[in-house]
Amino acid sequence: MKKVLFLALYSCFLSLGMTQAQAVAEPEEHHITDEQRVALTAVVLDDEIPAGARKQLENKMNQLAAKNGCAATANSRFIITCSADVLTKDITPTAPPMHAYTVMLNFYVGDGIEGRLFSSCSIESKGVGQTPDKAYINALKNVRINDPGLKSMIDIGKQEIVAYYNTNCDIIIAEAKAKAARNEFSAAIEQLTSIPPVCEVCYRRALAESEAVYVAWRDHICLMALNNAQNAWAKRDAKEAAEALCLVPVDGACYPEAEALRNQIGSRLDAKDKQDWDYKMKQYEDRRAVQAQSNTARSQTASAGPARSSAGASKASIKPAAMEQPAAAPQQQSEKSPIAKKIEAVKEAAAVVAPEPEPAKPTYQVKGKWFK
Repeated sequence: MKKVLFLALYSCFLSLGMTQAQAVAEPEEHHITDEQRVALTAVVLDDEIPAGARKQLENKMNQLAAKNGCAATANSRFIITCSADVLTKDITPTAPPMHAYTVMLNFYVGDGIEGRLFSSCSIESKGVGQTPDKAYINALKNVRINDPGLKSMIDIGKQEIVAYYNTNCDIIIAEAKAKAARNEFSAAIEQLTSIPPVCEVCYRRALAESEAVYVAWRDHICLMALNNAQNAWAKRDAKEAAEALCLVPVDGACYPEAEALRNQIGSRLDAKDKQDWDYKMKQYEDRRAVQAQSNTARSQTASAGPARSSAGASKASIKPAAMEQPAAAPQQQSEKSPIAKKIEAVKEAAAVVAPEPEPAKPTYQVKGKWFK
């Protein structure tokens, strides 16, 4: 039983160390990812839109946002929404008879939290279907996402969003730091990483702060996992201690203490397990060598990073001209940023040892302001 337990323990440490070392050492790639674009949440708030057509409309708005260089995300402060007015309803003189609808679709982009409208566009569309819902859905399908009016609406909205971040940068960062102080690390990082690179000065400030929040989060998880392991070992529950030690981040501040505890537990192995122990210790030493190489690579990346970042910014959307007219991001496969990769390395452990409450979904204040 002990043999199986500690084989699992050291295998877990080896796997965790390799994953986190790779995440920390990987250099930053200078291109715009989905999470770095101006974010818009597509939300259907008009109760008059039939239930069967709501998902179709949401998909259409997500396509519209992506087509025009925005990231279609959930629970963003900034939204794209739509209200609809049915202009005509007819029954076609065909066999079978069909429903023919003419619908005026009114699209809006704005700050959903404050209810501040940035831009809007109205599109008239027709649809025919065997049922009223199908006619409605077909009218939505006939809206072209490359319509010049819709593109102009999104462009104006992006400019307003950029202006919001530039104006409120101090407040956004202060709110994120307050969340981190309450151990709401995930929410703090999400708020900081919501700032798009086009807001150059604020983006770099938020990026630096998100790194600091990540370190605090990682070390918090480290201490929580270590405390759990120590409490388990005090009861001589080696299995529970092993499970807790597997969640200690390899680059956490308390990792040396976790290493010492692991060695202490390992010293209690029976003689018959000594061969397996020596084999696992060799794997452990190999992992430490990989970590040392990764730390060296991270230091080299950090020292060379600013120069490359400056060069990369001149080629990407982080430039003064883009602040006047944010350009559509290039179409490419979505990839996660370096900070997102590092967060993923500790997020699973956080869910076990330091779970955070689910963030409340935003309440959008637009009905009665943008439409009835």
